[in-house]
Amino acid sequence: MNYPDPMQEAAVRALSLAIMQPTVSGDGAESFQRMHTLLRGLFPHVFSYGACESVDGGALLIHLPGQRNARSMVFCAHLDVVSAGDPEKWTYPPFAGRVADGYIHGRGAADMKGHLIALLSAAEGLLREGWQPAGEIWFAFSCDEETRGGSMASMVRLLESRGVRPAFVLDEGGNVSHPYSLARADAAYVGVCEKGRLLFSLSCEGANAMETLARAAVRVARIRPAYRLCAPVLEMMLPAMRPMMRPAPRFFLRHERFFRRSLLLRMRRTPMGRAITQTQLSLWKQQGDALMRDIPTLHYSASVLPGDSTEKLLQRVRRSIARTPIALSVSVLEEPGAVSPAEGLSWDALATAIQVHFPDTPIVPCLLAGGTDARRMERICDHVYRFSPFILSPEELARTHNYDERLSIENLRRGVSFFRQMLQA
Repeated sequence: MNYPDPMQEAAVRALSLAIMQPTVSGDGAESFQRMHTLLRGLFPHVFSYGACESVDGGALLIHLPGQRNARSMVFCAHLDVVSAGDPEKWTYPPFAGRVADGYIHGRGAADMKGHLIALLSAAEGLLREGWQPAGEIWFAFSCDEETRGGSMASMVRLLESRGVRPAFVLDEGGNVSHPYSLARADAAYVGVCEKGRLLFSLSCEGANAMETLARAAVRVARIRPAYRLCAPVLEMMLPAMRPMMRPAPRFFLRHERFFRRSLLLRMRRTPMGRAITQTQLSLWKQQGDALMRDIPTLHYSASVLPGDSTEKLLQRVRRSIARTPIALSVSVLEEPGAVSPAEGLSWDALATAIQVHFPDTPIVPCLLAGGTDARRMERICDHVYRFSPFILSPEELARTHNYDERLSIENLRRGVSFFRQMLQA
């Protein structure tokens, strides 16, 4: 698990430099091409041993050759980050990559340049030592995950066209944390499935547009599919959490048939959240220095559990505004993802690496809210998992996509060691 201090120093320096290269999602290909150049300089053995190609102008696909008859693996990450917001609200400048107080500070440190650098540092160290992969390994680094772009889908199509059917895919999504009130201690939460997602808008023009839109909003608010315990939660997540549960929820789970509602009430802050949430009402648009009146529009976000249909939910929305002058537009329509099994060789390799690096920490297969690139990989692989080898407290998680994002040096060190084991699995 330990490795030489120079390697740790190199990983810290690499993450600091990566943060210094702003790659805000949507900024254009140039910033990502500069990131590619930086990575080539930081990890020369990876880029000389592997075959690299740029996809969609900013994504990066790296192939480390191995034996064709051995198990192939894909490791995903994304190069883009969300906007830093107001720089004055940061303790350290968001793109300075400052190392202080045992942390690397800056936008993207935890989401997810720390994951990216730990993976590349592990591969670089192994290749420098003469390691050769037993099977083919692919690194798929997208450039638009934060804006739900299609660069990962483009890389999946490339892999599919080349006959690549990996035995294992690992992306971000889970970590070691304590996010649920049911549990009494940290656990390693590994995403095995994602909820579906529906983003839609209602707009209306005319003299009574706001009144018409308000009435429609009331009808849409009534579309609330009943909370339920879907199969990934009931059959995988809750049983794995049982040893960590407090006495009451453990009793409820043992007699789930009679206490399902009590379990649901205790899981309000889990993936069982509300189905439809109004996110914004837009009335104005910016045009130059002037504010122009726009079409009144309500923007909604909806999540759909495995076993439910995003299209059926959309049909209910359509019926709620039928025979009205309201226009419906859909920006994202994604069905719930497939459920990867928490068993078999691929799961065992991941579980072993977690047990080695997080001793005595329970492993919980869980349902994620959605939004990772991993779901694209379900097209070519049946074992797709989401996990970053970091211990993140609620405070650390709250910094992600927020001000003062950071990653501890200890997390980065552990991450490099974790990926060294996974690359040799």
